[in-house]
Amino acid sequence: MLLAVLASLLPANVIGQNAVVPVKEVSAKSSIENLEELKQSIETKRETSRELREQLKQLDNTPEAVNIEKKLERLNNEITGLQQSFDYVLLGGANQALLTDEPEQPINWKAELEQISKPLLSSLKELTARPRQIDSLRREIDRHETQLKTIEKALGSLAQFSNMKLPPALAESVKQLTTDWEQRRDDTQRLLDISNNTLSTLKTDSTAWKSSTWDALTEFIRGRGLTLLLAITVGLVIWFASKGILSLYWRWLYQAKHNTGIARAPLFYYSYRLVTIIIIVLAILMVLYVRGDVLFLTLALIAIAGAALSLRQTLPRYTAELRLLLGVGPVREEERLVFNDVPYLVESLSIYSVLRNPLLEGVVRLPLHTMSSLVSRPAHQESWFPCKASDYVLFANGNLGRVLRQTIEFVEVAVQDTSVQIRTQDFLSQNVRNLTREGFGIASTFGIDYQHQAICLESVPGRFREAINNRAELAGLKDDIKDILVEFKSAGSSSLDYQIYVLFSGSAAKAYFRAQRMIQQACVDACNQEGWVIPFTQITVHSGNNEDITVDALTRQPSDP
Repeated sequence: MLLAVLASLLPANVIGQNAVVPVKEVSAKSSIENLEELKQSIETKRETSRELREQLKQLDNTPEAVNIEKKLERLNNEITGLQQSFDYVLLGGANQALLTDEPEQPINWKAELEQISKPLLSSLKELTARPRQIDSLRREIDRHETQLKTIEKALGSLAQFSNMKLPPALAESVKQLTTDWEQRRDDTQRLLDISNNTLSTLKTDSTAWKSSTWDALTEFIRGRGLTLLLAITVGLVIWFASKGILSLYWRWLYQAKHNTGIARAPLFYYSYRLVTIIIIVLAILMVLYVRGDVLFLTLALIAIAGAALSLRQTLPRYTAELRLLLGVGPVREEERLVFNDVPYLVESLSIYSVLRNPLLEGVVRLPLHTMSSLVSRPAHQESWFPCKASDYVLFANGNLGRVLRQTIEFVEVAVQDTSVQIRTQDFLSQNVRNLTREGFGIASTFGIDYQHQAICLESVPGRFREAINNRAELAGLKDDIKDILVEFKSAGSSSLDYQIYVLFSGSAAKAYFRAQRMIQQACVDACNQEGWVIPFTQITVHSGNNEDITVDALTRQPSDP
């Protein structure tokens, strides 16, 4: 199949339709004929050169001698070119310039670029020849019409002078000038008519236009169209062949369970794709070269040069992205990273990478170049979010809320029977307490009167603990209590104070405020049952007679002195 493709790429004049003679014999005969023609041309031109030199000897410095010298110079150049062609064919294309010791000439980049771009510019010029010709004719018609208006104006002025009685000399000048301008008008009108006729022919010659279009289309299909088709075909054949080879490799790799090969699979995959693209580009260039299509070859080289220049700017970014895809970059799959102050699990790294937080609804898709600016680390057993839906959380301002929904963009919380939406990153910055997950403890202080000082250390703590258990059972919270701590705290100014701390499990988070009230209720209930006095806060007032008067602060009225 490869031989058939290469044979189709050769020019049509190389492969004969009824070729019976071997290719080497045909090539040898054609080379001999070319050599004979070249030798005959060289001898003819040398004979002509000798005749011109003989004529030049008989002439001195005359214009005819100058012309003969120019002819001799041109003939010598032609003889030199023919001799070089003769030597080239005879020597089998050997480059004789390599045998000379002449210094290497500097490269003229301007001339080289002009030579490379010449086929492209010539094709564009040929493609736009008809529109440019029509535009040129229209501008020429406008110019002739403007000239005619000026000429008519001048002839009108001359006609006025012709109708006047003028001296003979002046009348003769006016007559001569009138004749000149009339001749100029006739010439301009003739040029205008020619331009109009040419423009009309270009516009109305639909048959010739259709014929030329069909000829151009046929020529394109047989020439550059076939070249383009062959280039695309070769590229597709190589691409699909590479895909087949790659699929066979994957099948063998996973059947063999080659651990090293599987670990290096991404590196192999992208290297294989890069090599495939390089082979396709080289194959397409080879097709264009063998077909001899200079225009397509020039366009292909320009495209490759443009791609190379763009890669110079984007190569560092592509290198960073490739490191990510190969698993050797700053971000790796199945690791934890922080994006917009929210932790995420790197679920996959691809053209668009996927980040997911296991406790939040939705995913984040980021382009690969954005991922190169992030850093991930192993997740271990860290928490992904302080709460989940239906958890009760306590805010820093003391508000209790129930989480209704949490996504990557916002957290919806019910606070005091009102739904509130908080941005996810703002929610994280508030350092909320998750009462459902962590459980909670309630600290409370309660005091009794000094008259119970005798039993304050032995009997009172146990009685308060028992009262709290009984009250929690009535409230349905007894199973949620993990521990109860009741200890004498301090002897206050008007009471014996106890520190009470009750530890609840997370299932009682809904009753956070009710549990606080329940503790105070239990202590009051115990005092009522035991007959213990709950004192009021008292203050001591110093009178003018140096007598101290103790006043109950809660019973003091505003009108008291």
